[in-house]
Amino acid sequence: MAKRLSKKVAKLEKKADGLRKRAEKRGHEIQSRASDRIDQIQGKKQRKRGKSVFAFLLAIGAAVGMVFKRKRDQELDESLWEEPKSL
Repeated sequence: MAKRLSKKVAKLEKKADGLRKRAEKRGHEIQSRASDRIDQIQGKKQRKRGKSVFAFLLAIGAAVGMVFKRKRDQELDESLWEEPKSL
């Protein structure tokens, strides 16, 4: 009887070992997919951040350009109103 029990226990241990290996393999696959997904999400965040930084710099450039244009227009207006100098 003990021999039969020991065979059954050995068989169950072997089956449990196989299940453990399958679970570990599946866990590694899921972990790998999760890691890839995290990298993908972080890449999107970095691209989004890059786009927003570019848009911010573009807006600053446009504002600076408008300031210089207004200053130039003001100087041109002032020069038109000055008295003409004789040659």
